[in-house]
Amino acid sequence: MILVHDFGINLNMYAYKGMENDFPSLNVCPSCHSMNDLHRHGFYWRYGITEEITEKIPICRLQCPACKMTFSILPDFLIPYYQHTLHTVLDQTETAITREKGPGLRQLVAFYKRRFLKHLQWLHSFFIDQGMPVTFQCENKNATKYLTMIRDFGESTFFRRSKGHLSSYFMASPV
Repeated sequence: MILVHDFGINLNMYAYKGMENDFPSLNVCPSCHSMNDLHRHGFYWRYGITEEITEKIPICRLQCPACKMTFSILPDFLIPYYQHTLHTVLDQTETAITREKGPGLRQLVAFYKRRFLKHLQWLHSFFIDQGMPVTFQCENKNATKYLTMIRDFGESTFFRRSKGHLSSYFMASPV
């Protein structure tokens, strides 16, 4: 299971600190709700990619001593199963959506655009549930308005709060 955590730092600082980051300690299992301190269960390495840099970073794993479930502590600037950072994905998606004509989109950027457009109803529902006034229809022509709403809400804040809303996480494969 993936637990998104706000480390309060960006990709560069997280990579610099490496395994010395301030990883949270949990004393209640998110799965079985037992009152046990979750044990460090090692690290795995993954990439964080922006337009400027590529960093190999450690992701802390925890394990519940009662149910043996493992949890990964993912920084909130990364999307599960994506190598590009949340900010980079949103920037590339915005570029793909606002570009009217021009050279063909790279496959990855085209993928981000398609996935984002499939999530418009999910985004609309999320912002309505947050009590935000959404005065426009959920249509592809309003995709840039949703991107603006995400940025105004705060990219990392949006990502943490949206986890579990209708599907498992933002930009996940639609169910």
